Amino acid sequence: MNVGKPTALETQHHRPHRPWHFRTVVGVVFVVMAASSAPSPLYGLYQQQWHFGTTTSTIVYACYALGAILTLLLAGGLAEHLGTQRTIVMAMATIVVSFLAFLLATGAWALCLARLIQGVAVGLLTSSAGSALADLHRDRSHQAAAAANSAATSTGIALGAVFSGLAVQFAPAPLVTPFVVLTVLSLGGLALVRAIPAWQIVPARLRPWRPRVLRMGVEPRGILLRVAPIVTAGWAVVGLYLALGVDLVAGLLHTTDRALSSLVILVVQGCGGIAPMLLRRLGDRAASVTGCALLVAGVGVSVIGFDTARALLFFSGAAITGAGFGLSFMGSTSTVTAAVIAGGHPQLLPGFFALAYLAVSVPVVALGAAASRFGVAAAFSGFGLLVALLAMVAGTIAVRQRRPASQAGKGRCRPQRAVNAAPSQ
Repeated sequence: MNVGKPTALETQHHRPHRPWHFRTVVGVVFVVMAASSAPSPLYGLYQQQWHFGTTTSTIVYACYALGAILTLLLAGGLAEHLGTQRTIVMAMATIVVSFLAFLLATGAWALCLARLIQGVAVGLLTSSAGSALADLHRDRSHQAAAAANSAATSTGIALGAVFSGLAVQFAPAPLVTPFVVLTVLSLGGLALVRAIPAWQIVPARLRPWRPRVLRMGVEPRGILLRVAPIVTAGWAVVGLYLALGVDLVAGLLHTTDRALSSLVILVVQGCGGIAPMLLRRLGDRAASVTGCALLVAGVGVSVIGFDTARALLFFSGAAITGAGFGLSFMGSTSTVTAAVIAGGHPQLLPGFFALAYLAVSVPVVALGAAASRFGVAAAFSGFGLLVALLAMVAGTIAVRQRRPASQAGKGRCRPQRAVNAAPSQ
């Protein structure tokens, strides 16, 4: 035995991490979330090419949500088994496969397959990125990690949709260009993640793994229930704008320009990315409460702006709503990440994001049906009222909650326990 002489893996584990390690994972989150929204502006071209309707487009989106949710529920423990670094690499490889499926697609069924694969990739990434960011941050601050995660998620969704919208208007091959660019970025991100020195101790030879339904103990289940109203309200608002935002702007501005109409997604998600970075020093509860208040105000202003045909008021409400989403997402993510790292509850992150994707996907499907039957304006006003009420309830609950003892302090956490450091006996 070489007592006192560290192994190569242990040497990497103790090596200080550099800023580019943290920024690389932030960039990877940005690219994957941009990829998740990139297909949305392209559905109109797919409909023209393959002659399918809005219902089919909704099914295609549902395949994406289904892939993400099932991956989080059945393979949420994969990051604990493989380590977060290997799981992120696997997510990036999977997202590249989804781009190839889009490029080779010959019909609506192929789009369903591509979106399903994309959902799997997003599920793999989101189940591991939060704890990876906390591990790689120079101060191991879960609040800073949550702010970066929230900002990368929101800005990625925003710019992915806008980039594809611009490709529809100006690119010579709009169904090819976005996926080629995203493939290059994803492969670059994959190479950079692999170049980061290992930040967890994982066994060189892994034990067999099989999918298992995500299960939680009493404490992590209580934490998830505590943040559930905030997560549901915030992501339901995102679903509201993703489902109806483009059509609302098209009617409000009397335009058929898809790039112009998709600006509302840029405003909502862009402000959702900026707010956490500007207010990243807010505590978990303060961020959640402030976010819920802004959600209520923003949705109300947007509904009034649309009903009175005032575009500036509508977009102002969208900006306020986006800031509310960003802060509520940051607060809830910080709470969950702190519990994962300090309390040793790795199953919390997959459960958290499964809830988030359920909250964003159900409104998209439901609003598509409601808009077809009652009209876009009625669907937006009715659902906007429901979301505002939910945000009020979530904010009230957050105000009355006490911070768990395991999350007390100034945003610093104990080092994460080694992942599968030794095979179980």
